[in-house]
Amino acid sequence: MGAHGGKGDPPALVEFCRRMHPQLVGTLTLYCGSRMVAEELAQEALIRVWDRWETVSALNSPAGWAHHVALNLARSWSRRRAAERRANARAGMPDAVARETLDAEDVLVLRQAVASLPPRQRAVVAWRFYADLSVEETAGVLGCAPGTVKSLTHKAVAALRRDVRFSDVEVTPRGA
Repeated sequence: MGAHGGKGDPPALVEFCRRMHPQLVGTLTLYCGSRMVAEELAQEALIRVWDRWETVSALNSPAGWAHHVALNLARSWSRRRAAERRANARAGMPDAVARETLDAEDVLVLRQAVASLPPRQRAVVAWRFYADLSVEETAGVLGCAPGTVKSLTHKAVAALRRDVRFSDVEVTPRGA
């Protein structure tokens, strides 16, 4: 395939990317806490889909593969961000990443609450509730058993409900 978005690209690939982009951005925004970072990670995930479309399109779940790639990219970003914060703290420098990624959306109450969850619970919330993946699909993306997804979902929802702002919110993910 030539340059991304060229005339010779398969229509199914173009449509797949158009459909997946907003879903990945939304899910990654919840996971990372920054829409700007989420946009970059979603773009990178879709470039990888684009580059491997012949293989990806033959999979049982191309969307699942795209979500898995996006999660791996988000985890890598998170590790780099944590390492940078540690290095900055040792050097007595302010957190440049936090300053760069702050935007109006970062102050939303739900993002703050989700961001306070442990990483695996945060991932489950993002993929189960925002991406609307089933237990089995989420397990495939996270590389764990469906029972683990159920347990993490339960713990995450319980933690969010302990926050008075969400105590009366009814939560029903798909495939529960």
